[in-house]
Amino acid sequence: MNKYKKKKLKIAIVSKLWEETSPDSRGGTGSSVGYLVNGLVDRGHHVTLFATGDSRTKAQKLISVRKTYYKNDYSEVHEYQNIAEAFKRAKDFDIIHCAVEQKSVIFADLVKTPSIHSIRYGEFFEQERDLLKKYKHLNYVGISRSLKKLLPFLNWQDIIYNGLDSSNFIQQDKPGDYLLFLARLSPQKGVDTAIKLAKRLKMKLILAGKISEADRDFLDKKVLPFIDGKQIIYKGEVLGQEKKKLLGGAFCLIQPNRLIEAFGNTFLEAMASAVPVVAYDQGAIRELVENGKTGYVVNDFNEMLGAIKKVKNIKKEDCLNRAQKYFSLDKMISSYESLYYKIIK
Repeated sequence: MNKYKKKKLKIAIVSKLWEETSPDSRGGTGSSVGYLVNGLVDRGHHVTLFATGDSRTKAQKLISVRKTYYKNDYSEVHEYQNIAEAFKRAKDFDIIHCAVEQKSVIFADLVKTPSIHSIRYGEFFEQERDLLKKYKHLNYVGISRSLKKLLPFLNWQDIIYNGLDSSNFIQQDKPGDYLLFLARLSPQKGVDTAIKLAKRLKMKLILAGKISEADRDFLDKKVLPFIDGKQIIYKGEVLGQEKKKLLGGAFCLIQPNRLIEAFGNTFLEAMASAVPVVAYDQGAIRELVENGKTGYVVNDFNEMLGAIKKVKNIKKEDCLNRAQKYFSLDKMISSYESLYYKIIK
């Protein structure tokens, strides 16, 4: 038995302000960081979380620059103030882990405390890419291999998939009778395509996700007129047990994305619910969904139509097994813990 015992760490984690940080958060980053914080605390580490005031985790300390997540607003000042609150306390920590894309990199060289910067998004403007190139020497961790291909010039320390506890999800023996679209109702997520699919297949479609006023023109023309409460049903933004019930009872999850998907927690949640996924081939989809076994990865509308018709051939146990084998919560937490020790050393 190895007598060497690694010391317990003092960790600062900087989370996004777009959503509250909690395992049941409305956003992918908020959820994954929430799980990570809780797992690290359970292993004896001391975590200070920099996030919104409505965040709920086991962190020993929560520092907030705003009470709630953004609700049809955005503050660049709050973004950088949130990051600065962590770095001005740098001496209090063994490591600072930032999950705010490129925004944190300008602070890293100002302190001696080592830091690591999570890349969790797949779309970057030219100036953002230029900033990452300038600070490419810093430590980076991605949530999918597709991000490493997108930004090959970064000093990648590891690729760590998001994880979750499948025992917290609801698995049903028989497939449900509705298609599920679980994302923001926006043109980028392809909600209008999801409606066209349901209409063509004559299947019930449940839409669950937030609506942004920025998408009002699109919604008024392409989405809202088709919501009839019978075939096309809008549930609003769903969280917690309500979301898990919707997932567990679905025939399949559909995601006709028009943008690069850096990971896609909803795909993972669907498989943890023993529900197949049918999605456009964007970003990390092929890393999550095993084509033909836990769902289908398609290229266009017609392929998605055909794939949904074949979903009955997918075994529910294969979906659940994949989530448990490759995307467990324990695997994610252990990987980050090992990465912290590696960077500090």
